[in-house]
Amino acid sequence: MSVIARALRASLFLVALTTASLSSAHSLDPSAFLGTWKFDRDQSTDLSPWSRCELNITQTGDQLTISRNLGGGRRTHTDTIPLDLTKEVNVVPQGWWIDNRHLGAYSPRDATKTIRAKTLDEGKLLRLETDLVLETQQGSRDVNIISQYQISPDGDVLIVTDLRSTRPRPVIHVFKRIPSPTS
Repeated sequence: MSVIARALRASLFLVALTTASLSSAHSLDPSAFLGTWKFDRDQSTDLSPWSRCELNITQTGDQLTISRNLGGGRRTHTDTIPLDLTKEVNVVPQGWWIDNRHLGAYSPRDATKTIRAKTLDEGKLLRLETDLVLETQQGSRDVNIISQYQISPDGDVLIVTDLRSTRPRPVIHVFKRIPSPTS
């Protein structure tokens, strides 16, 4: 085989390998995360002003929905993130920014946020990278949040770690799976 033929073969092999790795890097299999999860206050960063949180992760076709049902006293709120798994980037309504821990930062009216989602570590890690804008007394502020959803080896504990561009320390929330009535 000539040198040119070998080089061409090697180049085609590298292109095929690169294409395969790129397509698997964008694949998203959230099946390990599906279900209902209860917030473990003792193991987590303070959720103030909320005292209760339940996380529901569901999938219907190509639609993944992550919902946080929060409560504190008589006050409740549901924060929902809809993700189309066929898209590399999702643009979703920003709604009320519930992670405001007495900071004086708020979502602008009719704001959207962009979210990039992918799974890593053979489906044991779901990563969301979110870009949004918040309004403060000093003006608008771009915020980037990397949320890492990591499931325990037995599948019964979910640790959600948020790294925020506006906060020097990570926010860590631990959830325990609530068994489904059919399991």
